[in-house]
Amino acid sequence: MKAIIHVSRDGRYFVAEDLITGVADQGSTRREAISNLRKGLEERYEILMDLASGSRKTVCLDIEVGRHAKIASSVS
Repeated sequence: MKAIIHVSRDGRYFVAEDLITGVADQGSTRREAISNLRKGLEERYEILMDLASGSRKTVCLDIEVGRHAKIASSVS
């Protein structure tokens, strides 16, 4: 899964926000903020999948949007 994020500086901290879900996290460095956001998004989707697993009407949809957007380099 890919996320579309925005990273900004807010005083001493960097803030990384997923533009689709609105989930955000911060860190002392840009890399730390992105890493923290990644963990938060993973937890969010794990919880959502657990909640949805009991419903037969819920399915996962894999959408590829990379061909429509210029993809920035990722940070691990």
